[in-house]
Amino acid sequence: SIRRQRQMCIRDSICSMKILNKLLWQNNNIWQIVGAVIGSFMGLLLLLLSIQFYMDLKDLTEGEDQFVIINKEVSSFGAKAKFTPEEIQNIENQSFINKVGQFSASNYRVSAGSAMLNFRTDLFFESVPDEFVDVKSDDFKWSEGDVVIPVVVARDYLALYNFGFAASQGLPKIPFESIQEVSLDVLIRGQGKTKNFKGRIVGFSDRINSIIVPQSFMEYSNNNFQDYEPKGSSRLIVLADNPFSDTFRSFMKDNGYELSSGRLIGGETAALIRTLISVVAVIGFLIVLLSVLVFVLNFQLMVSKSSGDIRLMLQLGYKQNQIGKVLKKHLLSLFGMVMILTILFYGIIRFFIITFFTKQGMEFGFVHPAVIGAGLLFATLFVFINYKNIESSIRNLSS
Repeated sequence: SIRRQRQMCIRDSICSMKILNKLLWQNNNIWQIVGAVIGSFMGLLLLLLSIQFYMDLKDLTEGEDQFVIINKEVSSFGAKAKFTPEEIQNIENQSFINKVGQFSASNYRVSAGSAMLNFRTDLFFESVPDEFVDVKSDDFKWSEGDVVIPVVVARDYLALYNFGFAASQGLPKIPFESIQEVSLDVLIRGQGKTKNFKGRIVGFSDRINSIIVPQSFMEYSNNNFQDYEPKGSSRLIVLADNPFSDTFRSFMKDNGYELSSGRLIGGETAALIRTLISVVAVIGFLIVLLSVLVFVLNFQLMVSKSSGDIRLMLQLGYKQNQIGKVLKKHLLSLFGMVMILTILFYGIIRFFIITFFTKQGMEFGFVHPAVIGAGLLFATLFVFINYKNIESSIRNLSS
């Protein structure tokens, strides 16, 4: 019957493909294929990671806006380093400055201690407008009558305590996760009055190296306890377009200002890192090119070793596309292994990198569109070049 004839044709076709597959692969060196797969995987992984690191660095150093803290240079002992209203207005008028916030200092005596940590020390408080604080917490609010003062501390301060003060005094080290459970006894003195508060650390700042309290508390405490009149702000926090631009640096130098960039990466360091990343990217690109060449040569060698069998099969009626289909199927399976390994290791490495930098206060996306574009471009070129090579090699045998 027609159905039985179709089944026999399908069975014969499958058997023929198995025979063809065996003939093509029996003389092939498996270690050459393994080497090509590993080379492609390592080269592509290096290339994609380098592109991702480059884009991360670009986002860090060339972001749309960055917060920096500026102050005047201290040229001599006791020199005044306050910003006048005219100077602040001049800074605000610059085209590369988007926002300016003034630091308010506590004009009274502050001390704090903890029975849990067994220490007491003099402190200082500062405040900036809430929009400049990089810790977004509902707890960072204070109203008159509240006993607890929410405090934001520079992340580096806890490191100084753990590895400097605590280590030298035999005190226990405090992890970031536990410090918020520590209650501080805060004593404020001024105008012949004293008042006790409770202090609680609600977050850590990577932007501001200080001990920050809410603006509302600073206004209340200075109004009620200040011992001396404030003489202007000694530091400003500004939102700049690009604090590494020549225009910004020239303005700072001409006016005798200093830049405190916190965790920002300086221009010279950024240039060095870019160079290193570029070198790694070039190495990855060269490895990828070599691996593609190995694949091309490997499949040419495979066809060459099986040239007698392929010619015989062509004479028996097999078509070029049938033979090419077997080779292309193996090519796709090998390339699929390369892509799976690359995506898997990229995800693992990227996860640990993001976790590390998140703890340092830096936020990165998981995959930049440029990485996806580079991966798709590589996949397209890889498959296209090898497909054309397979078709050309079989065509040459049939001519």
